[in-house]
Amino acid sequence: MGTAAPTGTAAPTGTAAPTGTAPPTGTAPPVASWRNVVVYVAGVLLLAGAGGALIAGGNDAGGLLFILSPLLMAAGLRWFGGDGWRDAGLRLRGPARWYVLAALPYPLIFGAALGLGIATGSVELQEGFVGTFALGLATQAVPRLVFAFSEELGWRGYLEPRLAALGVRATRRHLLVAAVWGVWHVPYVLALDGYTDLPRALFFPLFLLAVVAMAFWFGVLRERTGSVWPAVLAHGVGNVLAYPLLDPNAVRIDQGLVFAARPEGLVVLALLAVTAAAVWRLAHGAPRGRALPRRTR
Repeated sequence: MGTAAPTGTAAPTGTAAPTGTAPPTGTAPPVASWRNVVVYVAGVLLLAGAGGALIAGGNDAGGLLFILSPLLMAAGLRWFGGDGWRDAGLRLRGPARWYVLAALPYPLIFGAALGLGIATGSVELQEGFVGTFALGLATQAVPRLVFAFSEELGWRGYLEPRLAALGVRATRRHLLVAAVWGVWHVPYVLALDGYTDLPRALFFPLFLLAVVAMAFWFGVLRERTGSVWPAVLAHGVGNVLAYPLLDPNAVRIDQGLVFAARPEGLVVLALLAVTAAAVWRLAHGAPRGRALPRRTR
């Protein structure tokens, strides 16, 4: 993001309602609607399906429709569906440690996976790795961060806080977001023959497990800061680093299932699970901020 880490101010959102807290004077709690949540989920999956169909038909506009679908649905419901923007988390806020826990894990996770691969002879950095890696970062950083922003404005900027406002507890909420997030990827993966080298029957279960881990990790970041930006940062760092690390001109990987810098790679998947568990444990051991106000219609 290029923004400085915020100071340790308390986050306005959360999942458990501590006693004796109330919304700021003069502001109404955000209205929560199961109808709008259902419309969001149905709409984002339909748009993803349409995007996948366009990609399969050779229309590059399908990729843009797919990646923008979480943002488009969230913006539509916030502007025209009565949800408003109060709980979208667009302000940069929350303790700095959560931004560190957003930025740091992916470099460590990918480094560990590739390092283990190098140690076992299954991974080799190609000649000219530094230049190829740097070029990949330079050309892909902006679009990959934009893609992460579009996704996170939907998953952690809309679906998470809307479910919280409806009283869905954190564990169930993160699982629901993970389910939608995972299914949303299906049309894109099916439309692109080269998306993965793994058999799809193996890819999808592994990928869904990784999505669950990331949903808990990113969801805790959203909950503890009241801001969508830590999730954007974590997601963006993963996207930006993965692109050049998966370039065969930069890195040769003989056992991609185990060592690839992808969520479904076994080493990365295991470390994502560890990260999610550690972040969850840290959040549950920390004092909670003010809960998201709830009101249903």
